[in-house]
Parts: sequence; C-alpha cells; structure tokens
Amino acid sequence: SKWKQLSVLFRRASYDRLKDVDKFLRSIMMKFAVGLLIGIVWFGVGHPARNEKIFPLQGAMFSLTLNSVMDTLAFTVIAFPLQRSLLIREYKNGNYSLPSWYLATIASMNLLSIVEVCAISLPVYFLVQLQTAPLKFLYFALILLSLTWIGNALGLVVGAISVDLKEAQNMIMPIIAPLMLFSGYVLPKAQIPSYFLWIYYASFLQYGITALEINEFSGLEFTDFNIFKGHFFKTGDGYLKKVLDLDPETHHVVNYIGILFAYQLGITIIGYGFIKLHMRKKTG
Repeated sequence: SKWKQLSVLFRRASYDRLKDVDKFLRSIMMKFAVGLLIGIVWFGVGHPARNEKIFPLQGAMFSLTLNSVMDTLAFTVIAFPLQRSLLIREYKNGNYSLPSWYLATIASMNLLSIVEVCAISLPVYFLVQLQTAPLKFLYFALILLSLTWIGNALGLVVGAISVDLKEAQNMIMPIIAPLMLFSGYVLPKAQIPSYFLWIYYASFLQYGITALEINEFSGLEFTDFNIFKGHFFKTGDGYLKKVLDLDPETHHVVNYIGILFAYQLGITIIGYGFIKLHMRKKTG
C-alpha cells in the first residue's frame, strides 16, 4: 500500500541522516554555534528596548532569516543529485511510487529540521534578549522553522532541475541574491525601484524578516523616548506603523507565519512536478 511505502521510505530517509550519529550531532552543534555567534554579536540588543538599537536588532533578524534558508538550502540542494541514480533504478523497478518517495523525503527532512531550529533559536533568543513572553518565543521558532522548511523544499527543486551537483550549487546565489537584495533590509521598500517591487512582494525572505519584526516590536516599550535626541518612538507599535507601514492591528504575525508555510507548501508541490518530469524523461 502507499501508506506502507511511505512508512518504510520515511524510516529509511531518517536512518540515512541518523546512522552516523556523530555527523548528525556535529550538524546540530554547528547550528548551535551559529546561534551562539549571532547571540554574542548582538548580545543584549533586545533589552532594554531602545530606539538606537532598532537597526542592530533588525540586523540580527536579517542574519537569522538568511541563515535559516541558506543553511538548509545548501545542504538539501545536493540531496537529489546524489540520490538520482538510486531513485531512478528503484522507481523503474516498481519498488515504490514517486509520491511516496517524495513525501517521505520531505517529511524526514522537515522533522529533523525541528531539532536544528531549536539549536539555533535558544542561544539567539536569550542572548539577544528578545521579549520573554512564551508566545513570542513560539512564534519566533515557528518563523525560523517555516524558513528552514522553505530551504528544504527549494533545495530539492534546484537539485531536480540541475544536471549535476556542481550546477545545482552554482544555481543557489542567482536564486537567493535578488530575493535577499529586495527583501526590504538591504534596500528599504521605499528605495526599491517600482519595476523591482514585484520581487519584494515575491520574496519569502521579506515575509520572514517582517514576521520577526512584528513579533518583536509589537507591544514593545522603548526606554529612551526623547524627540530632542532623535529618539522618536515611544513604542514598537509606533515604529512599525510609521517606518515600516505595518499596523499590528491589521498585520498579525500569525498571518505572516501562514504565508511562509504556504510558500513552503507551494515550493514543495513545484518540486514534485519537476522531479516527476525528470523521472519521466529518464524512465520513459
């Protein structure tokens, strides 16, 4: 049955990642080290909340957003080229259906990504000293998880449309660079040329950064409000409304998390289409 195929393939995919325990633990420690580095670089930026720390705080958010996608993308992009020959042989022999293989692969990657997200989230959140409300931390972790899952799905898409491993790796930056450049951080939205605004609205990095900004700045009270010193914002809500054009009453972090998971689902479906097309060419 399809369920039996999915179950067996999921266990195999998970075993392939976990059979070398030392290697898996090293990958988790690398994530923790990245989180530790970001936490140390931006140590204490979140508390006490000050106007002068807004931009540094956004820098930490941008770094987290980019790392969450790029790290998993760089790892996952090599997965399909390395598994291509085995997949073609087993699929051609009728060992399992393509949907079962694809769902099992994605599910295994995404499940193990939860551990990686925890490894990077904990040091960053508490070293940067972001808002301590449990719900804020949950949203923070979900944002990073959705971005990580996008990296997983996008990696499989790039791997599927590439001829070999080298081409897959060379395709990463041409895809990510414009999404990063027009994410609203490198170039603020107001400074993006009108003919490039479509990239801003299409960039999942933009939605990730925006979600982190809404999550952290909403409900925040700045301690250094003083218009004579150029500290114009009394609250994070005021900053979101006046500078980022994001009214917390109409722009909810949950909506942006939903958009990110929708991106992940959409890219996952597109990835299956490319792999199915590739398999048809190879197996007739």
